[in-house]
Amino acid sequence: MDTVLLKGKPIAVGIREDVAHRAAALPFDPTLAIVMVGDDPASAYYSASIERAAAKVGVVTRLVELDPSIGSETVARAIRELSQDTLVHGIIVQQPLPVGIPPAVVEQIVPGKDVDCASTYSLGLLMTGREVFAPCTALAVLEMLHGHDIALPGKHVVIVGRSTVVGKPLANLLLRKSERGNATVTVCHTGTSDLTLHTRQADILVAAMGRPGAIRGDMISEGAVVVDVGVNQIDDPSSKKGYRLVGDVAFDEMTGLASAVTPVPGGVGTLTTALLLRSVVVAAEDASTL
Repeated sequence: MDTVLLKGKPIAVGIREDVAHRAAALPFDPTLAIVMVGDDPASAYYSASIERAAAKVGVVTRLVELDPSIGSETVARAIRELSQDTLVHGIIVQQPLPVGIPPAVVEQIVPGKDVDCASTYSLGLLMTGREVFAPCTALAVLEMLHGHDIALPGKHVVIVGRSTVVGKPLANLLLRKSERGNATVTVCHTGTSDLTLHTRQADILVAAMGRPGAIRGDMISEGAVVVDVGVNQIDDPSSKKGYRLVGDVAFDEMTGLASAVTPVPGGVGTLTTALLLRSVVVAAEDASTL
C-alpha cells in the first residue's frame, strides 16, 4: 500500500494568505498579546516563532513578560487589563506557568479575545457548540484532514489523549453534525485497558499523548489514516543541536500500512500558528463592527 504523506505546509500557506488579505482590509492593526510569565525556554521559543509569523501577515504582537515574583493576583490583573484594552484583539498565555501561578489566571481572558480557547468559560461554550474560538491544535487536526480531502462523516475516529488542548475539544468538534464532523469518536487515555484493541478499530487515529513513538505499526489497521499531534524532543548525538523532534507515532512503521500519515515536524504543528493568527484577525473583524 502506498502511504500518503499529509504535509501541513501547503495548507498553512493558504491560511496565511487569507489572514494577510483580511488583516490588510482592516482599518487598524489586528493585535495579539502574548503573555509570558517567567523565562521558560520553550515558551520563549514559541513566542518568538509567533512574532515572526505574525509580522509576515500584518498581525501586530505585543509581548507581555511578567516576573512570577509579582504573584498570581498581579498576573491576573495584567491579563484582565489586556482583556479591557480595545487595542488588543487576541490574548494567549504561554504554558507552562511557573510554580505559584495557578492556571486559573487565564480565566481573566474574555471569550472574544480567547483565541486559543484557554478559559473554562470558553471551553464550556465549545462543549455546547457556541464557542467563539476553538483550541488551535485541535482545529489543526480538522484543517489537516479537510485540506487533504479526507472525509469525516461516518468514520470511526480514535483519539489517544484527553487533554483540554487536543483530546477533549477535538472529540467535541468531531461529534458535530457537519461535513467536518459527524464521526463516531472513541477517546483513549492512560486508564484505557488494551489500548491496541481500540486503536486497531480506527478509520482515523489521532495520537496526542506526548509519548515519543508510543503508537506502533501493530496498533493500527491496514489503511487507517494516522494524525500525529505529538512533538517530543529526544536526544540525538548525530544532530548539531544534540536532539531531534519526533511524534507520538513510530513513523517508519506506518509506511506501507497506513493509507496516510502526518510527519513530525512538518505536519499538524505547521498549522497551529497560522490558525492562531486567523483567530486574531477574526476577533479584530468582530471588533471593527462594534
